[in-house]
Amino acid sequence: MNKPQLKLIAEKTYKAMFSQQPELCNIQETFYGWIVFLVSPKGKFVVKFSREYGRISKEIEGLKRLKKALDCPVPEVYLFGREEGHDYLVMEWLDGVSAYELPSDPKALEIFREHYTDILIALHDCQSEKGFEIDREHFDPCLINAFDAWMYPVLRYVLSCESPFSSQLKSAYSQLWEKRVEILSPINTSSSLVHDDCHIANVLFDPKTFKVAAILDPCDVGYKHREFDIFHLFDVREDLKLAERYQEKTPLTDGFETRRWFLSLWDDAKHSRNMGWYDESWLVTKLDQFNIAYKQG
Repeated sequence: MNKPQLKLIAEKTYKAMFSQQPELCNIQETFYGWIVFLVSPKGKFVVKFSREYGRISKEIEGLKRLKKALDCPVPEVYLFGREEGHDYLVMEWLDGVSAYELPSDPKALEIFREHYTDILIALHDCQSEKGFEIDREHFDPCLINAFDAWMYPVLRYVLSCESPFSSQLKSAYSQLWEKRVEILSPINTSSSLVHDDCHIANVLFDPKTFKVAAILDPCDVGYKHREFDIFHLFDVREDLKLAERYQEKTPLTDGFETRRWFLSLWDDAKHSRNMGWYDESWLVTKLDQFNIAYKQG
């Protein structure tokens, strides 16, 4: 993707929608693509592009589902378009500061910690009697079967000749796959609606109240198990102790520490398949943490 080209597409789209050229146009790169911020007297809007084909349509669906389920702001989608081979969406610009930038003040952290965990628990209380969601049309009452549907294509990618994974990691992922029934069986219970990428870099906070101001950037929203969200709470700013507070309010099944690393490793492999991302040392470190937790039982 060419940044000047994306910026031009965003400006043209804005002008077509509002009959006015934006006064400010700023573009920022993200893991999955680019976001263009546009401002004029008619309002502030965001145009989002994705590197991954089909990602934008998934995000639109995910935002709609979160908007219905959450009692906090989620961006409104105004337009989905495609130009010069690029999918994009125009959506609401919500005010707030990235929760990654929360101040270290204990009172501020406690307010945010309490509010965000309440929001996640309410989201996870949305359950489906049909079980675990393979796609919008298909569910399975068994988490193991659903996990196979979600992750077997990822395993095939990891083990393929084209993947960047080393022989050491390919062997490790094969062993992880063999352990999946043992590891996931304790949580083969009820499903929960999940954001699927709920680390705090995808959350905005109000700098006056320190409460959650908005939830952004869902990945693969669907009925999975709540732990498919909870392990993400360790991804950014572990000092916030979000997972710990969540568990104080809603205790998790024994074995979470092992499942945390197991799910995180598969999530990284999924992102590698989607985007070509790969960090050998990062994955090896996580694998070491998994092995420690697994041996400790």
